[in-house]
Amino acid sequence: MTPLLSISYHFDNDAQGWQINEAGKGGFQSFGGNPGGCIYAEDISTDAWYFIASNEFIDMTRKAYGLTLGFDLIQSATDAQFNADDVILTGGTTQLTFNSPHNPGTRWTSYLVKLDEKSGWKNGKVNATQKEMQQVLQNLTSIRIRGEYRNGPDRGGLDNVSIR
Repeated sequence: MTPLLSISYHFDNDAQGWQINEAGKGGFQSFGGNPGGCIYAEDISTDAWYFIASNEFIDMTRKAYGLTLGFDLIQSATDAQFNADDVILTGGTTQLTFNSPHNPGTRWTSYLVKLDEKSGWKNGKVNATQKEMQQVLQNLTSIRIRGEYRNGPDRGGLDNVSIR
C-alpha cells in the first residue's frame, strides 16, 4: 500500500525556500508563529503581496490532487479590507484561483482548501473542471498564498503550510 502524501512547513528555523513577491518585503522570523517561527511580509507597493511556495513544496503538490492544502494566516489589522484571489495555482498556461469566504484576523486563522474541482477553484470566472485541476497540478510551476488583505500599510504572516 502506498503511503499518503504529506508535507508540512512550520517555519521554525528558516523560510524553508518560501519567498514574498515584489509587492512585499519580509522573510523568516523566529517568533510570533503558530507556534514558533513564521514567515511574514510588509507592504512596499500598492499591489497585493503574496507568499510564494518553495520549489520543493511545488514538486510535492504536483501529486496532491484530491488532498488538502492547509495553512495559517494572520494580519496586523482588519479595517479597509479588499477582495482578491487568496490562493493561485499556475501550471502551464492555466491559472486556477481560490477565494476564501473569510479573511484572516489579527490572531492566527487556519484554512483548509481541498485540491479538487468541487471546492470552489476557478479558471477565470468559471468553476475549474477535474481535468483542469489535474493538469494544473501535474504541470505546477507556482503556488501563491495571499498575505495582504488590507488597503494601506499592513503586515501579515504565514505558518503551518501543509498538504495532507
